[in-house]
Amino acid sequence: MKSIQLVLTKPCAQQWSDIERADGNHHCSLCEKNILDLTAKSDRELIDFFQNKNDNVCGRVLASQLNRDLVLPSSRLNWHWLVPFALSTFMVSPAQAQNLKSAIVNKDQHPKPSSSSIELSHTPPPLVILITGRVVNNLNGHPLSGVEIRKKGDEKVLAITDTTGTFELSIPDKDALSKFVFNVPGFSKVETYINDKIVVKLSAERMIMLGAVSTVSINQKPLYYVYGGNKSCIIDSSRMNEISPDWIEKIEVLKDAKTTAIYGVKGANGVILIEIKKEYIKKFNFLK
Repeated sequence: MKSIQLVLTKPCAQQWSDIERADGNHHCSLCEKNILDLTAKSDRELIDFFQNKNDNVCGRVLASQLNRDLVLPSSRLNWHWLVPFALSTFMVSPAQAQNLKSAIVNKDQHPKPSSSSIELSHTPPPLVILITGRVVNNLNGHPLSGVEIRKKGDEKVLAITDTTGTFELSIPDKDALSKFVFNVPGFSKVETYINDKIVVKLSAERMIMLGAVSTVSINQKPLYYVYGGNKSCIIDSSRMNEISPDWIEKIEVLKDAKTTAIYGVKGANGVILIEIKKEYIKKFNFLK
């Protein structure tokens, strides 16, 4: 029995979502090649692809398909093609995508099996990828804490950002193909593919700028959301007298159907966002 391995060598900066055309196919403008998705292919199908591939076609593979033997019976293969060659490959594991690009096929010699039953494929143990990243305010670059991170289509929270906006999560290799949702009240949620060291930028919901606190009608009983730096809290209108006008950097109002969906019934009459100036953050009790 003979076997080959797929080994990646050169980095590729292209993202799978960036090279998709209107017809659903994928084409890389950097290498001028069409890209095929090989992530669901068996060992036999991978070998057939590399054996018969056109020079203008590349493949997209999972990390779990690399650096292991692809084993097939020697009688079924034409081994003259096993001279090592380079294949531009799109790596779908975000943790390794920036360091890998091309694949080289190498042959190796194994003893001929005595049994007539030969395993046609090899299934490696599941590969787990560690992803770290940060979530920041798109407007000022400030870190956002309390951002919940979920896999798209799944309600389970996989990670929550800390006070520095940092998160860390471990995902199966197969989930590298999925989008993840970043969500926190007051900001538009973002759906994106992720990779290690990613920085996700969230934008504040559509707002109306106000000149002062007095322009907001307290009779409507809006929800007051006070924040500054990495700290934030929701307060009752009675605590507004604790905030000196000199402390306020800006005041903004949210009032639409999406606001109610985010903040619930308490936000039905609108949400007032009050940003405290950096030098006065310690003067306001966010924990009260």
